[in-house]
Amino acid sequence: MNNPEDLKTDIASEEVFMQLFLQSERRILGFILALVPHLADAEDLLQETCSIMWRKFDQFERNTDFTAWGISIARYRVLTYRRKAASSKVRFNDQLLEKIADAAIGVSMKSDERALALQTCLAALREKDRELIRLRYFAENSTKQTAEQLGRSVDSVYKALNRVHDSLLWCIRRSLLGEV
Repeated sequence: MNNPEDLKTDIASEEVFMQLFLQSERRILGFILALVPHLADAEDLLQETCSIMWRKFDQFERNTDFTAWGISIARYRVLTYRRKAASSKVRFNDQLLEKIADAAIGVSMKSDERALALQTCLAALREKDRELIRLRYFAENSTKQTAEQLGRSVDSVYKALNRVHDSLLWCIRRSLLGEV
């Protein structure tokens, strides 16, 4: 019979793993998709990667980059996949694959920087502009639905969205250049 304290530790470890994995899943899948031509294969590789990450979670060094650890495991899964698919008509050589993998990691990191900049810039918007963005994009309304909810014309909502988009773009660029 398991010790109740061991069971509590196992559950806590599982919760920590799931939280970290869910935060990293899109970036890991994006990395795999940069190297694997078919979505179904990429999703299978993500599942394999997740399984390996869970089995080796006790080897993960806390306070290090979980996503980078997952991507390194995914890289090996992709290499194994490629060896099995070697008979395919279209095949990258391993050196090119490594270059693509390195570029995908760089793009993934820049994507995180942009997402953080967007988050910061959204927070800096005026309340009415944040509400406009929330209604249009986060609530997934059409521009017409957004205009109806705000009691405004569709044309005025288009103009306001265009102005907010420009403002966000300007803010994000400044943020990425370190000017904010």
